[in-house]
Amino acid sequence: MNTAGTQTDHRDVTEQLVQLLPELAVTLYEAGPHDEARRHPRAEPLTGRQMKAVMYLAHHGKATMGEFADGLEIGRAAASELAARLIDKGVAVREPDPADRRIVHLRLAGEAEGYADVMLAQWRGQLEQAFALYPAIDPETLVAFVRTLITLLRGQPQP
Repeated sequence: MNTAGTQTDHRDVTEQLVQLLPELAVTLYEAGPHDEARRHPRAEPLTGRQMKAVMYLAHHGKATMGEFADGLEIGRAAASELAARLIDKGVAVREPDPADRRIVHLRLAGEAEGYADVMLAQWRGQLEQAFALYPAIDPETLVAFVRTLITLLRGQPQP
């Protein structure tokens, strides 16, 4: 096996990916649900962390503050502040649990919920189109690669 050739190939691919990452980041940001917040009179565009929170809620429907904090891998105080900002922007609401009023759930509000659902469906469709063009790519390996890349980009130790 040609190890030198393989190393060169990996470096070439790495360089191409380094060039694509900023474009991917901008594209994901622009395609995110922050446009919905602009329609709310008090709202500024969503930050990256707020977009992540919106997408978390879109995937989970609703969450207690503990679930919200754990799901976003942030502390409870940061989760509470993040929730307050989303509520202020009109994209989320707090609602008491009907079975136990001590429990409060956070969920997406009105138009933001529909917008997030549309965005997730659009992303799923685009991913399916991309996978159809590259049937030799192993999806499980790609998901593992992206998770590892995210971990490393966050400056966390490799899993």
